[in-house]
Amino acid sequence: MIAETAAPEAATRTDWAAIGAVGFAQLVVAGGMSSLAVALPAIRTEFAVTEAATAWVLLAYALPMGAVAIAAGRLADRADLRAVSVFSMAALLVGSVAAALAPSFGTLLAARAFAGLLGGILFGMTGRIIVTSASAQQRGRAMSAIALLMTVGGMGMVGAGGFVMAAFEWQGLFWVLAAMAAASLAWLAVSVPSNGTGLPRPDRPLLVDTLTSGGAIAAFLLAFEYVDTAPWISLGALAASAALAAVWVRQPTSAATVGLLRSPQVAGALLSLTLLSGVTGLLNFSLPFLLTDVQRVRPELVSTVMLTFIGGVALMTPLAGWLADRFGPGRVSLAGAGLVIAGIVPLLFVDASTGLVDLGVRIGLLGSAFGIFNSPMNTYLLSSAPAEQSGTAGAFMATTRTIGTSLGPVLAALAWGLGATAVDGYRLSAWTVAFLLLAGAALQATTRPWRAPAPAA
Repeated sequence: MIAETAAPEAATRTDWAAIGAVGFAQLVVAGGMSSLAVALPAIRTEFAVTEAATAWVLLAYALPMGAVAIAAGRLADRADLRAVSVFSMAALLVGSVAAALAPSFGTLLAARAFAGLLGGILFGMTGRIIVTSASAQQRGRAMSAIALLMTVGGMGMVGAGGFVMAAFEWQGLFWVLAAMAAASLAWLAVSVPSNGTGLPRPDRPLLVDTLTSGGAIAAFLLAFEYVDTAPWISLGALAASAALAAVWVRQPTSAATVGLLRSPQVAGALLSLTLLSGVTGLLNFSLPFLLTDVQRVRPELVSTVMLTFIGGVALMTPLAGWLADRFGPGRVSLAGAGLVIAGIVPLLFVDASTGLVDLGVRIGLLGSAFGIFNSPMNTYLLSSAPAEQSGTAGAFMATTRTIGTSLGPVLAALAWGLGATAVDGYRLSAWTVAFLLLAGAALQATTRPWRAPAPAA
C-alpha cells in the first residue's frame, strides 16, 4: 500500500537550490528527446532500419512519459518527493546507459521506454516540488528560473548534439545524458524536500490509475502520429483513448482529480495552455517548410533563424517571472496571451520575398511574447489548485502542454495540404495556428485571471 502521508507543506521561503535542482532535472528529461533528433540517421544506418522505424526512438520515450504524468502528479501529492525524484532520475540514468550499450534496435527501444516511463515521473512531480520549495510571493520567479534553465539549456543541448555525434557517434549522446542524469541525481538528493517516508510501494489503485489515465494519454498522443499517414490507426487510437478515459473517470480514486478538472478556472486555464502551446505548428512545421521549400534556405540557416524564437523566450522569461510576482500571474499571462496574438500577425503575411533577417526579427518578437505568457501561465495554474493537489495540477499542466505541442504541427500540416502552392499552404497553416492561439487567449480570459485566483474546492 502507498502510505497516505502528506507531502511537505507549501513553502514560506524560497529554496533556490531545490528550484535549480528541479529545473536541471527537467532539462535532462527533456534533453532525452530534443538532443536525439540529430542521431536518427546514424541509428538508421547502424541497425539497418527504415526512417519510419527510427521515429520510435523518440516515440518510445515520449509516449510512456506522457502516460505516467497524471499518476505521478497524484503520487507527488502524498509521497516523499526526494525519494521519488531520486528514483526517477536513477531510472533515467540506467536507461541512458542501456541505450548507449544497446546491441540491437529492439533493445534500444526497450531502454528508451524504460527511461521515459520512470524518468518521466519527474515531469509529473515538478508542480508539487515548486509549491513546497518556493514561497507564494516568489513562485513566478521560481517558475521562470526553471523555464529559463530549460530554454537556454535546451538550446545548448540541441546545438551540441552535432559535435558530440562527430566525436563519439550516436552512443555519445546517451553517455552525455547519463553523465547529466548522475549530476542531477546528486543535486536532487541534497536539495528536494523530504518527509522521510521513503519510496512508496505501488498498490492496485495506483496501477489501475496509471494504466487507464496513462493509456488514454498515450493513445491520444499516438493518434497524432498517424492522422495523416494512417487515419484508421489514428481513429482506433482515439477510440481506445476515449474508452480508457471513461474507465479512469469512473474509478473511485479519481474523484478528487475529476473534481479539480471540473473547476471552471482550472479547466479553462488548461485548455488555454493546450491551445496556445499549438504555436509549435508554426515553429516546427510551417516556417521550416517555407524556408526549405520556398526560399531554398540551407538546413543550418533554417536552424539559426528558428533559434530566434528561443532567444526571445529566454530574454523575456526572467522579466515575466518578476511581473507575475508583482502584478499576479493571471494578469500577466493574459497580457502575454494578447501579445502572442499580436506577435503572430506579422508572420501571417510572410512570402517568398521576405528576407531572413526580417523573418528572424518577426519570429523573435513572437518568442518574446510567448516568454511573457508561458511561465506566468504555469504559475497561475498552480495557484488555481488547492495546495494538496498541486502535484496533480502540475501533472495536468505538463500533459496539456505536450498535447498542445503535438496538436499544433498536425493541424498546420493538414492546412498546408489544402494550399494550391507552397506559399498558399504556408498562409493557410499560419492562419490555422493563429485561430488556435486566438481561441486559447479567449479561453484564458474566461477564467477572469485579473482576479486573485481562488483555489478550486
